[in-house]
Parts: sequence; C-alpha cells; structure tokens
Amino acid sequence: MIEFPQSAAYGKKIPFVQLKKQGLPARYSEWMKSLVWAYKLSPATMNLAATESVREIEVMDLTLKEKCSTLRTLATLISAIDRLIPSPIVFRVFDEDGEGRGVAFNLKASGGALYGTSDVFRLFRAEGDVAIPSGVIDLESFFKNLAASVVGMTVVPDETLKDLDARHYRAESLRADLAEIERKLSKETQLDRKYVLAKEKQRIEQEIKQCQNSKK
Repeated sequence: MIEFPQSAAYGKKIPFVQLKKQGLPARYSEWMKSLVWAYKLSPATMNLAATESVREIEVMDLTLKEKCSTLRTLATLISAIDRLIPSPIVFRVFDEDGEGRGVAFNLKASGGALYGTSDVFRLFRAEGDVAIPSGVIDLESFFKNLAASVVGMTVVPDETLKDLDARHYRAESLRADLAEIERKLSKETQLDRKYVLAKEKQRIEQEIKQCQNSKK
C-alpha cells in the first residue's frame, strides 16, 4: 500500500450520516464500513506547487463491508463519494478485516484537463510498498507519477491520465493473451507448432514492454 508523509496527515473520520446529508444514498451503508480522510496533499503539506487542474489531492482510506464484493459495486460507491468532493482523490481500499485490497484512481480526463468527475474508477493492486514520487515540482505531476507507479508503468511526458489508463488496459489485455500462449506452449508436442507459439510469445512480451514505456 502507499504511505504518505506525516506532514500531510489529516486523519479525520467521516461519519456516514454526514455523507448521507450531502446526498450519498442510504443503501450504501451496506457497502461501507468506514471512510477516513487520511491525508491532504497540498502546497503547504507537500511543498509542491498547485496547478489549475490539481490544487489539492485527497487521500481517503475506504474500508468495505463484506457485501461490497464486486468491482462494479466498489466503483459505484467511490464514484458517489467522489462527486461530493471537488479535489482529485486517491482511495486506499481495505477489506473489512483491514487487509489492503488496492488503490483506486479516477483516470478519466475531462475537457482536456487532468482530472474530471466522469464516473470511471479503476482499482489497482499495489504490490508491496509503492514509492512516493520524487523529483516532481507540482501536484499534477505528483498525481500522474503516483498513478504510473501503482500500475507499474513508465511516465511519458505530456501524457494524460486517460492515456496512461489506456496503456495499462492494453498491457493487461496482452498479459492475458500471453498467459494463454504459455498454456498452449506447455502442452504442444509438435516442434513446428512450438516454434510458432514461441515466436508469438516473444512478440507479445515485446508489445507489453512497449506499452509500459511508451504511449505510442
């Protein structure tokens, strides 16, 4: 999971009744165990400049109940919470027992801007500890670099989060193809067919590498 600087710690628990007053449907209480406003990433707390698109980043720790068992349900819940808060949000998502489930970002651009409120969130597994981006000068770059780090992609200059999401989605699709090729290769007995499959495996591996490092 991702740990942020203590200088940005906020640690404010948001009661469900408060979210309900702001318009969150009452039935969502069946999905959400707790919501903690864990960090406020701002120029004052991070020593990074604000931009027109990103003036502050909120980090929310969302703990789910057992009934929130599908990605569609989760996307519905966090999209509803997102509409209540105007800043970009990083959701750290936990199961009811406290086990980290992943990190969710809204990776859709709107009107050319970095961040939009289109209800499209992706949940990513953050394998091990994710390093906080360094060498960036503003919160917009921080947000993009953080997203790239979580999904294991190289940051490409002038790339939007929408572009990053498209690259990652393509890479994931290719990994599924690669797994199928490897399954067939392990069972194939004819040498000429094994050769063809091996060449296809090599091609897909190269394309995955390109997806991870370039938006083209």
